[in-house]
Amino acid sequence: MQINLNHCPEEFPTDGVHSFGELMTCVSRRAARNGDSVLKVKLNGEDITGKDRAVLDLLPLEKIREVEIDTGDPRVLARTTLYSVADFLEKLLQELQQTAELLRLDYSDRSNQSFLRCIDGLQVFSHSLESCRRLLGISFELLFVPPNLDMDVITVAENRRRLFEVLDSMIEAQTNQDWILLADLLEYELVPILEDWRQIIPIILGETTAGSSQGLTCEEVYEELAETSEVAQ
Repeated sequence: MQINLNHCPEEFPTDGVHSFGELMTCVSRRAARNGDSVLKVKLNGEDITGKDRAVLDLLPLEKIREVEIDTGDPRVLARTTLYSVADFLEKLLQELQQTAELLRLDYSDRSNQSFLRCIDGLQVFSHSLESCRRLLGISFELLFVPPNLDMDVITVAENRRRLFEVLDSMIEAQTNQDWILLADLLEYELVPILEDWRQIIPIILGETTAGSSQGLTCEEVYEELAETSEVAQ
């Protein structure tokens, strides 16, 4: 069995270790001694990060060909992920507006494909936020959305619940082939909920302790994101 830790071959003692779950327990304890956590795991070439390991943990070591494990500071990973989410959010909002326009013009293959991209994008967005929440160990019930004028103060958890309620209404509208209602739900219900995350992301970044993330305003987050993109190019 080959074990790669942070992209380097690792001689890991397996005396008394009989299963994948026991191996991961040992790796997690070792990482914790350095203040790190297990961030990513590949088992026999398959990325199993975030997947249910109830069955995999019982896998005998003799059936494992290769394990690749990345460890590190979870807050650093969460911070990096949040900047990616901020960039993705802007693209998703544009896609939602364009889809609403297409639905009002005519429900066709083009608008259907655009709508499906929106659904996929929302799943990626939601999954990424949940990953960040777990990495940071924070509760969305204890974080509040900055209020707009004449708007009640709500928690981030309530924002997410409203998001899922709108998604249920969208599925119902699609089932009934009510394309105008679907377009209205996208533009007037879903987009405002997601736009709140332009303010929420800086708040979550403020929960990290790495670098100068604390106290960033929304504008500073997107300025830093733009600078990062320019360097990458």
